[in-house]
Amino acid sequence: MPATSFHPITESEDNKSTPNKWRAVYLRPFVLFWLGSFVFEAAMFLVSIAVFSGFRGLFQKFMWTIIFCPLGMGGAMGGMINYFITDQYYGKKAVLLVAILSILVLGTCNDLCYNLDLIFGWFGATDHFWWWHARYPFIFATGYMNGKLLFTDEGQQALTQWGL
Repeated sequence: MPATSFHPITESEDNKSTPNKWRAVYLRPFVLFWLGSFVFEAAMFLVSIAVFSGFRGLFQKFMWTIIFCPLGMGGAMGGMINYFITDQYYGKKAVLLVAILSILVLGTCNDLCYNLDLIFGWFGATDHFWWWHARYPFIFATGYMNGKLLFTDEGQQALTQWGL
C-alpha cells in the first residue's frame, strides 16, 4: 500500500469512537445556536403575523425567519466558536468570549434585519424602534448561557444527557 500524505482519522474499528466524540464537540455550537435562533425566529414570525403585518408577505416572512435566519446565525456562530474558541479556551474565559462573540455577530444580524425591515415593513421596525434594539442584553445572556453549556464541565454533562 502506498504511503499517504495525510493521517486517516479512523484507523481501525477499535478507535472509531474517537472521531464521533470530536464530531459532537464541533457540532454542539452550531446545534445550540441554530436551535436558539429557530425558537427566537419562530416567536418573531408569530408576533409579526399577530401584531405587525398580518398575513402580508407570509411566504417571504416564513423563509426569512424559519429557514434562512436560524441557518445563518447558527452556522456563523458555530463556525466562529469552533475557529476562535473551541480547543483554545475553556471555563470562564471561553464563556465570556462566546457571550461577546454573540453580541457582535447576532447583534450585527439584528441590526441588518432591522435595516431590511425598514424597507419591507414586516416586523415593525418603522414604528417600534425599541422592539428591535432592546434585544441586545438578551443576545448577550443567550451567548453566556450557551457558553456555559459548551465550555464548562456542568454544561458538558448536561449536553451529553440531552444527547448532544
